[in-house]
Amino acid sequence: MSQTDNDFSTQKITPTLISQVVDALRNKAYGSVEIYIENHRVVQITERTITKVNPIYRKVKIIRNNGNKKYFSQGSKVDYTKQ
Repeated sequence: MSQTDNDFSTQKITPTLISQVVDALRNKAYGSVEIYIENHRVVQITERTITKVNPIYRKVKIIRNNGNKKYFSQGSKVDYTKQ
């Protein structure tokens, strides 16, 4: 498959460029996708995959005392956003 400079232009986004970005994003649970641009042209798409080792997310017990919240948990890592 022949690819021209116009296929990766940022001034006229083509289905070829969209396809490349979608392929990089597909099945990413953790990680990042970086798109490098030089002179209005995508020259590199970098994929980084992160492997989480032994993640510890535990529910936090909230005890209210006179309107004040106190957080209690067991373990070393607590994710306060998952309540």
